[in-house]
Amino acid sequence: MIRGALIAALRGYRRWLSGRGPLRRVRCTFHPGETCGAFGLRAAREAPTAWHAVGRIRRRVRRCRDASVVLLDGGRALGWGRDHERPLAEVVAELVADGEGPAARATVLAGRELVARWRGDADELRAVAAARAGLPRATLPVRGHRPRRPRPLRVVAAAAALGLALVVVPWLGLALIAAVGLLVLGPGRAARAHRRRLGRQARAAALRGAVPTLAPGPDSRYETA
Repeated sequence: MIRGALIAALRGYRRWLSGRGPLRRVRCTFHPGETCGAFGLRAAREAPTAWHAVGRIRRRVRRCRDASVVLLDGGRALGWGRDHERPLAEVVAELVADGEGPAARATVLAGRELVARWRGDADELRAVAAARAGLPRATLPVRGHRPRRPRPLRVVAAAAALGLALVVVPWLGLALIAAVGLLVLGPGRAARAHRRRLGRQARAAALRGAVPTLAPGPDSRYETA
């Protein structure tokens, strides 16, 4: 019952909400590989229980943010999430335990490699190279950081659409609300902490006179060898 509702919620999210309306600018670190929506659907089907699936999905959504790498100050500085400061062995073990595929693991390690290059950390580069052994090449999206601004009209429109779904097809409306809460709206405090982290990194880079890491511009990408 719970597993079925979770699968329905994820299908509804992918079909009607992902990349649309107020979620149009939500970008996945793991695109164009197994996106968070696709991972969630697979986890809901393959995990031993529905609660195991929910745990895996929540960690993937957190990982999508905390394993990301972004360009700051027009490409003159690099910002990164909390996962790139955790012990490497801990990150790799979590990826394996959650059933992340080789492409997703390679994407996380590509971000780790880029951060190590930015920091000039030779020991970390060697450790990442060893962890990447046997994994495919990865292309990591490195996008310009765009501070989010409140969009009340879009929020109201999304709420109205969900309300209509609740009236017309109650179970579908509830499923969509659950999917949005789980995949997008839930980790609000962590997202605010992430934005504060990026602000500190931008200020630190400005103080040390950082040079460009990638091609200047709002977006770029990093490819592993």
